[in-house]
Amino acid sequence: MKKVWDNVKKDLWIVLLDIIAVNAAYILALLIRFFVNGQFRPTVHYLIGDWARFTPFYTVLALVIFVLFRLYGGMWRYAGINDMNRIIGASLSASVLHVIGTLLFIRRMPISYYVIGAILQLGFLVLIRFAYRILLVEKKKVSARNIPTVPTMIIGAGETARQAMKHLEDTPFRATVAVDEKSAGMTLDGVPVLSDYAEALQKVKAVFIADPALDKTRKEEIKRACAAAEIEVQDYTGFLSNLGGRVPVASVLELTSGPVTLLMDGKSTTYGSGPEALSALNSRYDIKAISNVTLELSRPDTASYVGYEAWAKEHKEATGEDVSFF
Repeated sequence: MKKVWDNVKKDLWIVLLDIIAVNAAYILALLIRFFVNGQFRPTVHYLIGDWARFTPFYTVLALVIFVLFRLYGGMWRYAGINDMNRIIGASLSASVLHVIGTLLFIRRMPISYYVIGAILQLGFLVLIRFAYRILLVEKKKVSARNIPTVPTMIIGAGETARQAMKHLEDTPFRATVAVDEKSAGMTLDGVPVLSDYAEALQKVKAVFIADPALDKTRKEEIKRACAAAEIEVQDYTGFLSNLGGRVPVASVLELTSGPVTLLMDGKSTTYGSGPEALSALNSRYDIKAISNVTLELSRPDTASYVGYEAWAKEHKEATGEDVSFF
């Protein structure tokens, strides 16, 4: 009970807005339905009195429902689909009880009153909770315009590529083109998809490989082309797709230069290197255990990621943070 009260106190301003919203929704429903030619129809003026009598009870009832649906104490700057589902459930539940309450204790109100009021109430509740996030997103977009951006190519047009683009939103890297033979001519989150990377390679300063289906030979070809054009290339297929594991299988094997022994289904196989072992995997695996590992560590040099020191320095001066891919 104390936790519930703490959440309510934390979001007291949201509680006040909710009180206004749930009552404004239904009085506006009456006005929308019966306010004609500059006046509320005299023949149904009693409906306003009915609304006023039921308002105190409905306000308390709605707040209790919102507490049960955990609409208070949330981090609304990160509001997502789960929060939206709770808002919809809470609003619909409150609307249903509004119908039942008026039928039992007041009178049957017009159907348009119930329908319009429920729609307005849901809209108000969503706006109250998502407005802050919308403002933060817009503020970030405005701030991003003042920071130098790095035109970036995404290799791939599937879910992994979409995740890569999502991660890059918080960095100076901006995807300007994607490459995927099967999806050529289409767009990925508004970014045009080409069939061949060569035609756009001279127009970008960074390349992200984000296609888990890409074979080793094709990856090496892309890396050689990027090296010839002096463009930094990063392979995030293992980092983002993770081969289905809790630990990034691909990322671990790609960085392992010495002999690697894989124990799968009770059978042990030794390979000359991590990439060789990775190329032999034809299914999805989780890393259960790792033994006898030597890690070579180095401090990150953020400016070397794209070989363009100026924008990295400007980004740090503007934001106070080093450039990070993720």
